[in-house]
Amino acid sequence: MTATAGYANRHYDRVVNDHAAGLVERLIEALAAQIGASGTPALAPGAAAALSELSRDEARLVFGHAGHLVHYGADTAGLETLVRLISEVQRDEADAGDPILPGDEVRLVGELPSNLADYDANWLREATFVVRYVNADGTIDVQPAFTEDFVIETVPMAVVQLTR
Repeated sequence: MTATAGYANRHYDRVVNDHAAGLVERLIEALAAQIGASGTPALAPGAAAALSELSRDEARLVFGHAGHLVHYGADTAGLETLVRLISEVQRDEADAGDPILPGDEVRLVGELPSNLADYDANWLREATFVVRYVNADGTIDVQPAFTEDFVIETVPMAVVQLTR
């Protein structure tokens, strides 16, 4: 591969990734608007099926982009309804015996994992997080309220406590 070909491939990948991120946000906004216009806040059966069995990466992508949109001023009500509906799909798929489920609100109470070292420890202890993904390995992905931030971090289930 020549240097020019390498640059062209990196440029193409960057352009595709930039456009893909924008497209994901547009599709999330479109789905939220459709739900808002329906008069009944519910996912159509086909939409629920399409959003079922999200992988960790897919969940992070969807919730991260939705959080980004809300954090920076998009139609909050429609997006929050969409996020709640997606969490309900995840909860319906989860094992009812799991102590923590997607959509649960939690607080960090145990020793903070090293991947959170760049955050203010006081803020981490005071913030309420929403569980976005539960993994069989004992870790969960959590996200703060969209008005606080939109990042998603992975933490051990053992360092959280349900808030309700």
